Amino acid sequence: MRPWTFSLTAVAAALLAACGGGDPIDPDASAAQRQASGVASVSTASTGTSAASASTDVVVQLKVGATISNVASRYRLTVIDRFGKRPIWTLRPAAGLDPNAVVTALRNDGEVEFAERVRNGATPESRRISVWAIGGSQTSYGTHWARDAMRLPQAQQITRGDGIRVAVLDSGIDLDHPALVNRLSRDGSGRLRGIDLVDGDAVPAEVGTAGVDIGFGHGTHVAGLVLMAAPNARIMPVRVLDPAGRGNTWVLAEAIGWALDPDANPSSDDGAHVINLSLGTTQPTRLLELATELATCSFDDDDDFDHPGFDDDRARCDRGRAAVVFSAAGNSGTDTEVLYPAAEGVKGSAAITATQRNGRLASFANRGGWIPLAAPGASIVGPVPDNIWGTWSGTSMASPLAAGTAALLLRTLPPGGDPSKATARQWTPEAVIVRLLDRSRPICDASVRQVDALAALRDQQAPDPVCP
Repeated sequence: MRPWTFSLTAVAAALLAACGGGDPIDPDASAAQRQASGVASVSTASTGTSAASASTDVVVQLKVGATISNVASRYRLTVIDRFGKRPIWTLRPAAGLDPNAVVTALRNDGEVEFAERVRNGATPESRRISVWAIGGSQTSYGTHWARDAMRLPQAQQITRGDGIRVAVLDSGIDLDHPALVNRLSRDGSGRLRGIDLVDGDAVPAEVGTAGVDIGFGHGTHVAGLVLMAAPNARIMPVRVLDPAGRGNTWVLAEAIGWALDPDANPSSDDGAHVINLSLGTTQPTRLLELATELATCSFDDDDDFDHPGFDDDRARCDRGRAAVVFSAAGNSGTDTEVLYPAAEGVKGSAAITATQRNGRLASFANRGGWIPLAAPGASIVGPVPDNIWGTWSGTSMASPLAAGTAALLLRTLPPGGDPSKATARQWTPEAVIVRLLDRSRPICDASVRQVDALAALRDQQAPDPVCP
């Protein structure tokens, strides 16, 4: 796995550490060149940076005309990996070099767009429980209080999100769970649109043991909640977390890139319409901000993207193939902790916090002006591995319910849209977030507002809550 850690944002989350190992790659190799059978950068994506060296590695973006070999030689750096065709690399300083001094020097270099140190870190989550609790059933999943709180039954009379692709970047999923098996995105040949960037293969299955591995089951549960909101959406599972819930921002950025264009061909429309990130780090990073901007196609006027290495991204965005991004806001129950990428504030993305059954914010839910929306996140029933059901609490549960609602909205015609064309790519990510926010409903004793699926689809004012 790659450097810098991020964590699950379910209440069950653990503090994280980096892991991995492996050899450097050709510094000029692109994702397309390394792609095999539709899987981009698989071997290097899981093995580029070892745990022992993770705290010394750096990420750089180069300006037009600069070459990574010259920059690496100048500062005694070893190239570890490249972010697709983009002018962004991870590099490892030679033994004995001070990585802080290296970053300072790189930032002062006229050929470098940005540089940041890759650090081990952990989100100080509120760990109220250690794992999900077995309980619930397909019946309780189908009648859960969260459905009525968001007016999903009525919204699903309008649309069920048919065919909308939702990428779930998480711990993988139980690919055989009855709740998921017929709702997975597949290409024309029937091949699963999914990838495992932890083990480096095309099978993004959950790995671990219930009650032992704290991250086990997280992705399965999250994917099930997307489908609670949008039953006919299609899940693109992308494994970025190991069984302990450990991951890092380099893998996450590569996962976002893969989800946008699985076959590395911007002329084909096979990427996600919605991306869900039920994970995060308390330390901001330009890499995640940039990846989110690429996802939402919100970089038109940004000089950082002038490099020809972004040509495929521009081609994809010119065709209207963007994705709206939802991220969990964190579980410390405070207005002082800020979680990224949720807090990046990129147009077309939103941080999601959690409410409970009484219509108020959950006690564990983060709050603050950087969080625009909430969804149910307390004691939520969903699928977990081995064909059973479990209950989990956290903003990790709220985010996929919002993502699923976006999938419903993408099956409706936007204002001024062309009814003769497919609706999904007529919405911009920014327009989706604006609609969800404009048609959300107030939450008792809180400034944040809760997603209301029916109001969003009808473009009508949501009803006010009854506050005891």
